[in-house]
Amino acid sequence: MPEIKRWLKKLEVDSMEGLTNKQLMLTNHDLQPVEPDRRRWRWYNFVTFWIADSLNINTWMISSSMIVDGLSWWQSWICVWVGYFLAACFVCLTGRIGAVYHISFPVVCRSSFGVWGSLWPVLNRTVMAIIWYGVQGFIGGQCVTLMIRAIWPSYNTIPNGIPESSGVTTRDFVSFFIFWLLSLPALWFPVHQLRHLFTAKSIYSPIAAIAFFAWSISRANGLGPIVHQSHTAHGSTLAWAVVKALMSCMGNFAALIMNDPDFSRFARKPKDALWAQLFTIPIGFGITSFIGIIASSSSAVIFGGDAIWNPLDLLGRFLEGASSAERFGIFVIALGFAVAQLGTNISANSVSAGTDMTALLPRYINIRRGSYICAAAGLAMCPVCCLP
Repeated sequence: MPEIKRWLKKLEVDSMEGLTNKQLMLTNHDLQPVEPDRRRWRWYNFVTFWIADSLNINTWMISSSMIVDGLSWWQSWICVWVGYFLAACFVCLTGRIGAVYHISFPVVCRSSFGVWGSLWPVLNRTVMAIIWYGVQGFIGGQCVTLMIRAIWPSYNTIPNGIPESSGVTTRDFVSFFIFWLLSLPALWFPVHQLRHLFTAKSIYSPIAAIAFFAWSISRANGLGPIVHQSHTAHGSTLAWAVVKALMSCMGNFAALIMNDPDFSRFARKPKDALWAQLFTIPIGFGITSFIGIIASSSSAVIFGGDAIWNPLDLLGRFLEGASSAERFGIFVIALGFAVAQLGTNISANSVSAGTDMTALLPRYINIRRGSYICAAAGLAMCPVCCLP
């Protein structure tokens, strides 16, 4: 028993001196209000954060379901702008709490649910963050597959040694594992330093997306048929399609609305987390959606048949018969999507799970440890089972 106690003592995270055992189960350094030295996020850091986060595969494809429901491309695009502006308003409301009081989501929950009651919503968000860490990591693995295929085409046909009932092949799991492994170093950095990662992503990923956008238009010699399609929904059907589109945008943002205090708590001053987020979110997500609409529309001309909405599937088609120069371009673009997935996984999942675990077991878990626990669980949970 003394040996066990000694090891448990070693596993404890840094905390204030003189706290009782009960107090040690309620707080640690990462749960306390952020001190001035770590309030390093300025307004432009929130701009680059949301530019980086908007460049993801889900946003690229979000207009597809709206167009299938009967909206024209411009109607769906307006819905994206309005939906994400409404989401931005909620982000600013929740983020305001973190920016003013410099506290994270689990601590904010205590004001509504109480200290012990807050553990239930915090646990719920922890589980969902772990699940989505695995799912987003698997999508990141698909980006890795494209990168490797662009260099070694034979990678696409490596023998499969995994049972078909698992829903995943050896190739896909190896790619997922590579993406997962290369993501681990990014989890080491504290949140106030992660702003540099999002700055780098906000430069590289948009350049890759714009290059893909221009390449698609060039190969199609135009914008494709989707931009010429009229809406097919009318009357109340059209109205409900618009409502569904708006809710799709806001639902896509639900996790980020909740966890904004996890980042806004590091704001230098409250105003830095207000206007930058309010305007960057609809602009960033609106532009990404537009790029996705046009690139997918162009694919219908390039390859014939229906539009290819998934950018990774479209890149895969570009690999067919590609020259060495084109393969290099596909590698660069796929790397941009992989970096985008990494940033999204950190902002929406690993930081969320790590922050939440600090509230569930603050004596032994801080954000860094929680992020690595999230990564380990995300690897073990067979994320392909959760893909739509």
